[in-house]
Amino acid sequence: MRFLKVRGLFCRTCGIAVHREMTTKTLWQGWWSIFSLVIAPVTLVINLVARVRFGRMTPPADGIRPPLDPGKPVIRRVGAIGVFAPFLIVGAFAIGAELDDSANTAEVGACMHISGTESAPEATVVDCGSTEAQFKVAERHEGSDAHCDRTVYSEYDEYGGQDSFTLCLTPLP
Repeated sequence: MRFLKVRGLFCRTCGIAVHREMTTKTLWQGWWSIFSLVIAPVTLVINLVARVRFGRMTPPADGIRPPLDPGKPVIRRVGAIGVFAPFLIVGAFAIGAELDDSANTAEVGACMHISGTESAPEATVVDCGSTEAQFKVAERHEGSDAHCDRTVYSEYDEYGGQDSFTLCLTPLP
């Protein structure tokens, strides 16, 4: 995250040009950290206040140099598509949660693939006809204090908060 500020004495046209450039940058680049999801909208409001002030000024007249070209309005610039970034980010998380095929969606009869290490296993639900299927869920117990009969089943535990559960697994041939 970085903060940019342009200072100077601006005529109306130059101020609008700088506003459009900076606002477009904020729309495109302003969403890429957790803090930015809060700071970017605040920055856009601050930029809008500056834009209103520039709009109230009189047009430039006979300056030392010609005014900057304001260019296209912000909404017609390519960088303005960045305004959709927060919605895309939230949507991606929502879709990811919906398509989650991890162990927390496993019910009795589901087939599982276990990868990772013994101390940090990763369990995913897979199709029972898949070559990745290694285990079948025989029992599911909710809560952090549940256990399987280890003489009959392999055990997979997830714990932490309300979503703690234990899966009792039988190996597939």
